Amino acid sequence: MPEQERHGRDSPAGGRLRGARDGALGRPAPGAWRKGKLRDLLAQGGGMSLRRAFTMVEMLLATLLLGILTTFAVLTFDAVTKAWQVSGEYMDKNQRADYALRQVVSGLRSMYYPHDGKQDARYGFVLQDNGEGEDAKDSDVIEWSKTGPALVGTESAVADTVHRVQVMVLEEGNSDYREPIAVTGLYARQCPDAALRPDDPEADYSFANADLYQPVLVADGIVGFNCRVLASNEKTQSKNDESLFEDEWAQSNSVPYKVELTFRVEDPDGRRYRTHTAPLMRIVRLPVYEQSQDGAAIPGMASEKDAAAAGARRGGGGVLRGGRP
Repeated sequence: MPEQERHGRDSPAGGRLRGARDGALGRPAPGAWRKGKLRDLLAQGGGMSLRRAFTMVEMLLATLLLGILTTFAVLTFDAVTKAWQVSGEYMDKNQRADYALRQVVSGLRSMYYPHDGKQDARYGFVLQDNGEGEDAKDSDVIEWSKTGPALVGTESAVADTVHRVQVMVLEEGNSDYREPIAVTGLYARQCPDAALRPDDPEADYSFANADLYQPVLVADGIVGFNCRVLASNEKTQSKNDESLFEDEWAQSNSVPYKVELTFRVEDPDGRRYRTHTAPLMRIVRLPVYEQSQDGAAIPGMASEKDAAAAGARRGGGGVLRGGRP
């Protein structure tokens, strides 16, 4: 091929002419295959990068959702577990408080008062009003004479004899007695009947002697105690005699017609029952009310006239509660 013809083919003008001719004939331009392949590779590479980035976002979202669901599951399980524990503790405390309340009710129904024709302060019901009974510091103290094992136990030396008991709520750490109080709860003290105490005028055998009679735990978890009294049966005609109960009882030589007992139980999660749950309450009719009014009435008499008639039938003689001479 002559040099001039070869020069014309390799010149830019020649290349443009060939490109135009190939395009008119439908032929691919020289190098088009390589350029198209490169574009395909670039497109494929870019698509792979986009797909990989989208997959990472999906993984991050899935991980985030899994973490949120796991957190909610753990929190729900923890809340259910705590609720179960609090509920169990609440039921346990209420069972112990109910046991203590039944013990006090049994002790009040076993109250003793002599039939000697006169009132005797040594056997009267004593109420020390310290407040509303929201906690141990403003809880009431009650004291009475009784028989039987209630509050003292069947193995106690005084269970089969007349004895006096004192019931109160004491706070943990209280050091008013011979030994400090270990746990907050309802406590009872016991002492022999006045007739059974040693005859020593210089010694104090009453409950005023804090070193002589150590309080015994009846039930823990009770943080407050309130007692109110219905003085006589003259007010029982009212439809709602609970409104007539009083916080004070000054007649220490007799016993009231009824007493209202209110126990406040410690809340498991620290809240106050006075704002969230009703306290345990019981009203007790005292069986020796009639005889404590004149010292001669038999328990259960409807009126003083019946009591006087019973006294006349027995010839003025005195008998103990339950018909024992």
